[in-house]
Amino acid sequence: MMKKKILAAALATIFTVASLTGCGASADENTTAIGASSEAATAATTDTDSIGDVKLTVLCGYAGEDPHGQYVYSYAEEYMKEHPNVKIEIQAISTNDIYTKLSAMATTPDDLPQIFFTSADAVATLHDLGLTRDLTGLISDDLAGEFANGVLDSCKLDDEIVYFPVALQPQAIIYRKDRFEEAGLTIPTTWDEFIDCAKALTKDSDGDGEVDQWGFGMVGSNNSSGQSRFMSYLWSNGVDCVTGEDGDFSTDLKADNKTFTDAFAKWTQMNNDGIVPIGITEVDYPTAANYFAMGYTSMFMTGSNALGVAYANNPDLKGKLGSFKLPGDYPGTMLGTEGYAVSAYATDEEAAAAIDYLRFFVEHDDQMMFWQSSGKIPATVEGQKADYITGDDYAGYLQQIADGCRPTVSFAGISGLKSALGDAYAAVFSKEKTNDQAVADLEKAVAELMEDYN
Repeated sequence: MMKKKILAAALATIFTVASLTGCGASADENTTAIGASSEAATAATTDTDSIGDVKLTVLCGYAGEDPHGQYVYSYAEEYMKEHPNVKIEIQAISTNDIYTKLSAMATTPDDLPQIFFTSADAVATLHDLGLTRDLTGLISDDLAGEFANGVLDSCKLDDEIVYFPVALQPQAIIYRKDRFEEAGLTIPTTWDEFIDCAKALTKDSDGDGEVDQWGFGMVGSNNSSGQSRFMSYLWSNGVDCVTGEDGDFSTDLKADNKTFTDAFAKWTQMNNDGIVPIGITEVDYPTAANYFAMGYTSMFMTGSNALGVAYANNPDLKGKLGSFKLPGDYPGTMLGTEGYAVSAYATDEEAAAAIDYLRFFVEHDDQMMFWQSSGKIPATVEGQKADYITGDDYAGYLQQIADGCRPTVSFAGISGLKSALGDAYAAVFSKEKTNDQAVADLEKAVAELMEDYN
């Protein structure tokens, strides 16, 4: 009964958040033409008032999220007040749905929005579909100089800057410092140590005979959020899910690779050991973030945005949270740069206005409220000086950035690879397959994917 009450409370919180943020504006998708030259667009970035009336539709994964989505709308309103010739319409969409929608639009590219959200783990697919515009000639030297070291490089594919960086989302572990101290635990540096910590933090906190506090808030859903976290876990174990470039790709996702099979089995065993919440296949990112905020879990593998969710839902957690790098001997995360791509089908005037608006987005707010409320790490040098990211809660993220992250994956089939990974662990979690069966099917699916792209 207690478990059902916990799940009901968490879902109630999620639905409350959704009711506050799910009313994003619906955008009209207008037909545009491919710009033949970037010279006019480059010149126009310094004076958008001279380019005539422009309408920009923004397909935005941030806009429907709480609490930071409100700033997507307010920043657009502020920009339009300063630039009355530019009309910006925000279309909110889940980040788990945006890539499916954009991929479908590849068959009718004139319907594409001029600006759309993207991130390091998915942009290669959109680039391969020809949907992203090269921003190299649109980002001036002085603007390029505002971004932190390595940020623009993380936005490049084939020497093109394929999207505009807004925030950094490397993966790390956020944890309850107070519970670690109470249990006498130290920061784990291996996954075996991590599991030991999770077991120590899994308990029946109210003595009713049922576990109501779990050590690890795993995202076990078979969607982009769960798949990306599992991939980061594999990377941190030294498993290269895909390596290579220019049609010469390889993978460690094979049944005869003991490093991979051991890591796979360890991940699924966490569910068998009961150190992750019940109903793991239904635990998506919003659910896991709320579990952590409400104290039902003590460690959470995530980007720093989950800190924003935690503090917004439970202000009492201020001072109680810390973060540490993913366990393991290898970098388990890309820099995780997020931002916006400009459509390859935008006109030069639209592209110029888009870059000017995005520059305004990252420059104009001295309080960095979009980033502060979301918990995200700013992509700019000045933004990373903000007071809110100097505490223990951001320490693991900043340490990972300083120590170095993995390069952006350039494999255009990355979405298919992630889907295969998700199918594999989900089949074991749901007891449809054994580990061996799931790995065998995964190997076959990935081999077919490699054949398609090699």
